[in-house]
Amino acid sequence: MTFNPQFLDFVRHHGFSVHPCTPGRANEKGRVERVIRDVKDFLPVDPCQDLQEVNRKVSLWRQERNQRVHRSTEKRPIDLLKEEKLKPLPQIPYSPHQVLRSLISKTGFIEFDTNRYSAPSSFSEASCELLVYPEYVEIWVKGKRVARHPRSFDRKQKIEDPSHREKLLQITPHFKAKRIYQLMNRMDRSVASFLGEAEADGQDPMEVAHELFRLLTRSSKASFSPPSGGKRFEGLQGQIPSESPSARQGRPEQPVHPQNPQLLNITYPGRSLKDYDNLI
Repeated sequence: MTFNPQFLDFVRHHGFSVHPCTPGRANEKGRVERVIRDVKDFLPVDPCQDLQEVNRKVSLWRQERNQRVHRSTEKRPIDLLKEEKLKPLPQIPYSPHQVLRSLISKTGFIEFDTNRYSAPSSFSEASCELLVYPEYVEIWVKGKRVARHPRSFDRKQKIEDPSHREKLLQITPHFKAKRIYQLMNRMDRSVASFLGEAEADGQDPMEVAHELFRLLTRSSKASFSPPSGGKRFEGLQGQIPSESPSARQGRPEQPVHPQNPQLLNITYPGRSLKDYDNLI
């Protein structure tokens, strides 16, 4: 019998055993399949927009079902749960993801499930690993994460981070301005709204998009949040900390701290230079 390797990794993480049913013996798995059928019947009549809504609705449905008296045991599942003596879940949660090996295209994209996700232009044509999670995807090159995007469940979409296109600053002015405007306008709704307000205020939207792009390349995407309410671009510049691309690449994503914080306060007494004169 062959098991899915990722499922075995899940089994080892949670520390439980697997006992496969005998093929063709429906009586060995009837109760398990009944629950699966109930879940399948529940979802079509209560559609969900995303995974978070699925988990929330299924959790409420599960709590309601656990309060019902079971026809076989004539007891509520929530009461029988106390007799199960289950092990607690691991303190470190399992990270469910799929690892796929791929190649970043010449234009700086990687395709998954018909959708295209951007990577920094400097990694074009590089071999990479795509880590696919339920809610997002990550692109790794040589053990380093170079991109992270929300996962799209639509078809043939292009998910692009404008900061991945820093080389656009070196292209001809007319094409650069138009391309940067397209990138920033598609970045998210808040940016598109800000550009629309700037145009209504009499500003050149392409010029504003270009300045936003320059600020984005000097800051992290997480800290980039354009104001709304018709504010002019000048009010945004002081809200985003300046940071060079080289400094961004050298910054560790998760700083390491010693278990004993006092080690950070160790000092050494200075030594007089006269001590070294005696060695001459």
